Amino acid sequence: MTNIDDVARELGAEILPCTCAEVRDHLFELLDREMEDAEMGRLRAHADSCPDCTEAAEAERHMRQIIRRSCQEPAPASLRVRVVTHLTGQ
Repeated sequence: MTNIDDVARELGAEILPCTCAEVRDHLFELLDREMEDAEMGRLRAHADSCPDCTEAAEAERHMRQIIRRSCQEPAPASLRVRVVTHLTGQ
């Protein structure tokens, strides 16, 4: 996969700094590390230096922690039996 910034650099184009809107648009990919290293570095550099973007990233991390903690209760064994029975058609 070709990164647009890499192509722009090869062509001698100036790489514009990232904006808050860009960070917001790609926040999930940034936190999940689901993007090219160069793009992630560019977004992270902005997010780390911008109070609003830092706050947005921290809020999302906090929400993810709450969800992880809330989902730690195991499902009842009877539910597992019902699901397996349904899936196997028994």
